[in-house]
Amino acid sequence: MTTSAAPAETLDDLRARHRRDYDPYAAWSIQEHMDEIAERRDVLPISYSARGNGCWVLTRYDDISSVLRRNNRGFVSFPNEPDGINAMGSEIQQIPIETDGALHKQFRQLLDPYFSPKRVEALTDQLTGWANRLIDDWVEDGECDFVDGFALPFPGATVLTIMGWPAEDLHRMNHWASTLMHGVVGGTAEETAAARAVAHGELRDYWFAMIAERRASGHLDDVTSAAIEAEIDGERLTDTQLFDLFLLMMAAGLDTVQSVLCQSMVYLAAHPEKWDAMFATPESLEPAIEELLRWCAPAVPTRNVVHEEVEVAGLVLPKGERVHFPLAAANRDPAYYPDPDEVIFDRAAKPHLAFGLGTHRCVGLHLARLELKIAFTQLRRRLPSFALHPDYTPREHLGLAWGVDNVRLTFVPGARETEGSR
Repeated sequence: MTTSAAPAETLDDLRARHRRDYDPYAAWSIQEHMDEIAERRDVLPISYSARGNGCWVLTRYDDISSVLRRNNRGFVSFPNEPDGINAMGSEIQQIPIETDGALHKQFRQLLDPYFSPKRVEALTDQLTGWANRLIDDWVEDGECDFVDGFALPFPGATVLTIMGWPAEDLHRMNHWASTLMHGVVGGTAEETAAARAVAHGELRDYWFAMIAERRASGHLDDVTSAAIEAEIDGERLTDTQLFDLFLLMMAAGLDTVQSVLCQSMVYLAAHPEKWDAMFATPESLEPAIEELLRWCAPAVPTRNVVHEEVEVAGLVLPKGERVHFPLAAANRDPAYYPDPDEVIFDRAAKPHLAFGLGTHRCVGLHLARLELKIAFTQLRRRLPSFALHPDYTPREHLGLAWGVDNVRLTFVPGARETEGSR
């Protein structure tokens, strides 16, 4: 007597067995989202969400770091969106984050020199002066809109300078970046799609006009000129490729450090003893910044299976499946970080994933660390203590990068230190 083998599990069966829907744009607080991810980690560490066009959701450090290390070895980064759609509005693909292999390597060789430790360190005096001019604009008032008064313009102006873009366009670019990355917070999918379409149209007009102007104006020592003059695969970049590069540099440059600053200041306002601990000794600040980076971790990548099949978190996924994972999920894994939701400045040093891992590790990580060090140092010197304004409530958002808006601070008024402020 013979018995027939059990039929192989189909992809539909695998998805159904691990089904737990996930909304990357949910109108939750970040901590509520992290609580939901923690529950997933305990009961279904890899799950399939049928929301939108479907994706697999990872929650554990080891699984997330494994996928990040396998870029171009089973996974590619295009499209870098959980629904597999072009939410950011690139013409072809965001450069360099959605490129892989030899093409990605060439784009990183173009960009990396402008964000090297030596080049970034040379910005120290400029960044310190800029931080203090921004603080001067509101320090006498005893209160401030921290987003518009510091967290946006401080890193934003630096990125615009490196890129060679007009400083007066900072707020317009931030509006575009916010719409593309976060959608309409609290709005419907249709409202988000409509807002993104408008932002994309405005961005396209803006940058294609700038590209034409910069092609005609000659060389400047900035990334825009370097990109216009660069050769990739032996050819100059097209206007479309330049647009896709600038789109990514705008979004990453304006959103990430802004998010870490805002999340951190909201947390520190509620935990003033931590604000003191950051500066307890000259050696205290850098590990505190790394811990805040671990805890905040705004980025939310997606990877796509391109081999016939790959193993992820104990499952075999076929070609075409998407894998989505907030980097904060890895950074809050209790297997690596005891009491992961707590901010512990003296916790044992372990590498966090706030800047990613592998070939797509953030090109601007050295700049981000310097910006945070200077920002916190100058804010501490000028604002020894502060609190959240009682008349305003910070608004957290999820999306393609997590953050918080409407951060209003109060503090004892201080004196301006630079001429020409306000």
